[in-house]
Amino acid sequence: MKTTLCSALCLTVIGAGSLLAQPAYFTRIADGPTDADHSWGGSLFDYDNDGLVDLFVANWEGYNCLYHNDGNFQFSKVTTEPAVKVYGKCSTGVYADYDNDGDLDLFATGFTHKSSFFRNDLGAGNSTIFTKITNQSWLDAVASSLGAAWSDFDNDGFVDLAVANASSQNEFLYRNDGAGGMIPVSAPPLTSSGGKSQQCSWADYDGDGDPDLFVVNSFNENNFLFRNEGAGAFTRVVEGPMVIATGNWVGLGWADYDNDGDLDLYILGDGSGRRALCQNNGDGTFTAVEDDPVVTPDGTPVAAAWGDFDNDGFLDLFVVNYLGFDFLYHNERNGTFTRIYDGDIVNLAGHVGGSAAWADLDNDGFLDLIVANDGPENGLGAPNDLWRNDAKANGNTNGWLLVQLVGTASNRSAIGAKIRAKATIWGEEVRQMREISGGGGSWGQTDLRAHFGLGDATQVDLLRIEWPSGIVQMLTNVAPNQILTITEHQADTPSAPSLTVTKPAAGSLQLIATGQANLRYVFEASSELAQWTKIAVRTNLTGTVDYTPATSSSAQRFYRVQVP
Repeated sequence: MKTTLCSALCLTVIGAGSLLAQPAYFTRIADGPTDADHSWGGSLFDYDNDGLVDLFVANWEGYNCLYHNDGNFQFSKVTTEPAVKVYGKCSTGVYADYDNDGDLDLFATGFTHKSSFFRNDLGAGNSTIFTKITNQSWLDAVASSLGAAWSDFDNDGFVDLAVANASSQNEFLYRNDGAGGMIPVSAPPLTSSGGKSQQCSWADYDGDGDPDLFVVNSFNENNFLFRNEGAGAFTRVVEGPMVIATGNWVGLGWADYDNDGDLDLYILGDGSGRRALCQNNGDGTFTAVEDDPVVTPDGTPVAAAWGDFDNDGFLDLFVVNYLGFDFLYHNERNGTFTRIYDGDIVNLAGHVGGSAAWADLDNDGFLDLIVANDGPENGLGAPNDLWRNDAKANGNTNGWLLVQLVGTASNRSAIGAKIRAKATIWGEEVRQMREISGGGGSWGQTDLRAHFGLGDATQVDLLRIEWPSGIVQMLTNVAPNQILTITEHQADTPSAPSLTVTKPAAGSLQLIATGQANLRYVFEASSELAQWTKIAVRTNLTGTVDYTPATSSSAQRFYRVQVP
């Protein structure tokens, strides 16, 4: 493979083509993570870095649940971690590597109590992996919190957090201070609009390089779309089919379903069965899709999950219904969808659905599905549903690619990064785009690894990664059917720059790095020269760049600078 640096925009072209769909084959795993605890939000993430995706379930009644993926669709219920000892009225758990130390930390919302935050201390020699953080003031805020989502809204290399609050309360926005703390910030109108908010999710819908926030509201209030203007400023967008649609909206999902290179939006309204698919026009506006099964009012939808279940190169859609059968829609590769009526996955009765998330749980290249259930229709509690994708065993030979990103100048989780893949599938040039999401939207979070279906493609001709830092990497001739890990890197980087330190008698310590211009420089600190922590990212515009670190309480502190 060849790695090059590219600053040109890659445009997306779709071939119309004929339908080459594969049937949907799913098998329910009866002995999976199926506790009946009135579950609501299911989040899939590899909390112990063993290469297998684990599951956190937020429960409205009872204790939260954490399940370790033991392989071969066997899960062990974890009972010792602090993350499972929070009781009741929790609807959402979202994760990210907030301290950039290489493991995923977890935030769980609280509706009638404080929300909970668990730092992942994997490898620290503790008896448990997670440590519940109780000594930070930002966690003292109490609100009717239902949804949350991570994103680096200021692109400083540290993930921040938005929390959606119901009961006409303002949303919360917390900025990561880069030193292990989160700081509440006031960013009108995002944090001053009120509203009976259910869920929120970040996405760079206008393609300007910074994440914007969409919030769904219930009780006949308009939804919120907050455009990120940079420098901590937001503007509320008041026009468009997604924001003027009053109703009891409860869930949302961003995805480039039409493979045109920008993010489209799907929203769901509980009770009336309303759904809306808002197609991104590429100019900051949206058009409502009409006359398609995915927007036909039906059921009591509460959550949606996008995923290419048959690996044909186009995203399909799963919709969770609070009552009745769930829905699965196949993307016909021409802008339309067909509802699938066959199979147990869309004919399982007697449950009250909460959320759904796709992930490749056995690393075979095909997406599996977890559905969290609030209970059965009799209200006595129903098990969650784990669906194994058996398409491969049933003759589906379509190729795939799983991409794991590791940020250096960007946040370690690569949340907000865009991955664009170009391949020839059944004789057509197909361009797909994924944006790494920090969760929210439909009550949970899916795997951070980006999944691409590749059909009969023999290679990915071009794989382009657009990092939140602004760094762009391009790989060519990538082989399919592999899990590919890509670490953020600038092409043609020189040897390590020089670092000098100055400290006037009455002034602050200042770090000065000298080296090649027009590259991102990462400043790091350590107290013992063993574990280094990113403290800042700066762009060297002239050949010299300086940074003034915060005062440290450590008796000694070491500093270094790197050019990733």
